[in-house]
Parts: sequence; C-alpha cells; structure tokens
Amino acid sequence: MTGSEASTVGHATETDALGTAPVRVLIVRHGETQWNADGRIQGQTDVHLSDRGEMQARALVPRLADELIAAVYASDLQRAWRTADLAVEGRLVPVTRDPAWRELAFGEWEGLVYAEAAARDPEVASRRLRHPARTAPPGGEHLGDLLDRVRPALQAIQARHAGETVLIATHGGVVRALGCFFLGLDLDAAWRLTAGNAGLSIVSWWPDGPILESWNDTSHLRGADLEAVPDTGLVRPA
Repeated sequence: MTGSEASTVGHATETDALGTAPVRVLIVRHGETQWNADGRIQGQTDVHLSDRGEMQARALVPRLADELIAAVYASDLQRAWRTADLAVEGRLVPVTRDPAWRELAFGEWEGLVYAEAAARDPEVASRRLRHPARTAPPGGEHLGDLLDRVRPALQAIQARHAGETVLIATHGGVVRALGCFFLGLDLDAAWRLTAGNAGLSIVSWWPDGPILESWNDTSHLRGADLEAVPDTGLVRPA
C-alpha cells in the first residue's frame, strides 16, 4: 500500500483497572458489485467491485479519518481486498489478505438469484432461512462452518493487537456471523442483522467481553447517491 503516513489524530485507547486494553475492531462489508445489484448469490466467486462499489469504498476514507488504524485484514476475494485498499488509501498500512475472511461458500447456488436457488432446492432453501447455522446450500458451507473458519483469525487479531484499532474488510455472511459472535446470539439469528455494502460496524473487544459501539453505519454513503441496494439478509445473502 502506498501513500502518506497516517494522521496522528484518532481515538485514544482506554485501559481497564488491570492495564489491559481492548482491540477496537472496525468491520466493513465490501462495496457493491454488479452481482449485488442483480441480486445474484456471490459466495466465494471472485466478483470485482462495480464503479459504484469503488465509490462506496472511497467514501469510507473520510469516515475513517480519525481512526488510528494499526492493521488491515481482508478476504482474499477482490471485492473485499479492493474495498480495504480504497478505504485506507493514503496510509502506510498494508492490507493483509487472508482466505479465512472469505464469504460463506454457496456451492451450487453461486451465480443464481435467490428465487432460482429456492426453486432448485426448495426444502434446503426453506430450512436454511430458519436454521442457517447448520443448513448448507448443496456443495457449500453453513454459518457454523464459516464461524469455525473465522474464529482462529479473529482470536489471532485479539492476541496481536491489544490497545490498537484494526480494520477487517469482509463479506455479508461474515459480518452477520461476527455480529452473532460478539453479541452472544445463536447463529440462527444471523439474518436478523443487516449488512449493507460498505457498511461499518465497530466493536471494542475487551478481554472480558465485547462492546458493540455501532452496527452497519452507512451514513458516509448518504448525500452522494451511494446508498446500497436494500439488504434483508434473506434474498441477498452474499
């Protein structure tokens, strides 16, 4: 990553009585792709950002200007790492690409719109809406699989970055799974959490538990005609 050194203005780090600092986790969903606009299930298909998605990612720059970001992690799918690259443009912070942060694998459903997937596998689609934690599309993963994949990477960030701010650029399914993880919810509640393109969620992760500061903030997209397509988590899962 090229650019000028990051500003020294930012959030001060608090410490608790034991002198242990939290990790401030900034979670960003990737910007819009053409498949998002078309309602197609992306999963782990490597779809690039649309022009609109790149503008959404760039809109994160002023939104994050006061954050002292020490490290950036991203899915190795280009829609996520490109979002990260653009969001921290101008900072001397490399983007670490890690396949652990990939979207849920949707197997045979990838490339279909949700109605096509539901018509093809109606029983699986119906069961998955009720129990995404343990129902996988044909050839794909369920949310339990995803969280098992993500958890070691997340725990490594907690161990490595105490007292620092970290940006994670990832995907809708991962964002929802992280929301359930941090809030102590069953993964079957994941679709109750929205995750818009270029939405920002912030968690202060203390050793004795996380504090959710904000969820799916898209205020940086307003006024620039960049707000994401509606995302219910049911028909636009990727």
